[in-house]
Amino acid sequence: MRIPAAIATSRRPHQPTGLPITMLMTIVALALSSTAFTQSRYDWRTNIDQVIHETDSLSLKSQRTFYLNKIKGKDDPLKETWYYTVHNNNIIVFEVRYRVDSLEYTETYYMSRNRLICMELYETDFLSYYEDEIKHGEVFFFDHDMLIQYVTVGNGLTDLSFRDPQYEPLRRFYKRYIELQKNILALATN
Repeated sequence: MRIPAAIATSRRPHQPTGLPITMLMTIVALALSSTAFTQSRYDWRTNIDQVIHETDSLSLKSQRTFYLNKIKGKDDPLKETWYYTVHNNNIIVFEVRYRVDSLEYTETYYMSRNRLICMELYETDFLSYYEDEIKHGEVFFFDHDMLIQYVTVGNGLTDLSFRDPQYEPLRRFYKRYIELQKNILALATN
């Protein structure tokens, strides 16, 4: 009986040297690359949050303001306050604020590469006891003019609410964006 020969600790002639080390290095490389791949995947919300954060930081330094006086309904004056920020000759955010009776409305539009990425609409009590008391709000997240997520806060539907959240916010955005561009041009010529 030759039992010691069956348990050979030496290398077999057809087995290459260094196989366990090569296999171990391959497994480690595969594990690291898969971890790196999952961390670098495209996450639309992280991307939008980063753009909004950078935009808000730029707005603190270079925001511009103008006012529009309009007539709403039967001779009811409406004063809109417009804020906008330009970076690299592109509008990156603009906001419209106006008051109707005791309610203040805020529309904020965040843009990236000249496309809408986030739209926020809020209705608050004007001069309320609590500074940030929101009666109703809606936030829309877009990617290439397609609605990705729609979030509402507060009580029920208001005048700002949309019946068709896919298309009506885009219509409002383009209407406001064209109005902003016209007024920027008018301000530049004065």
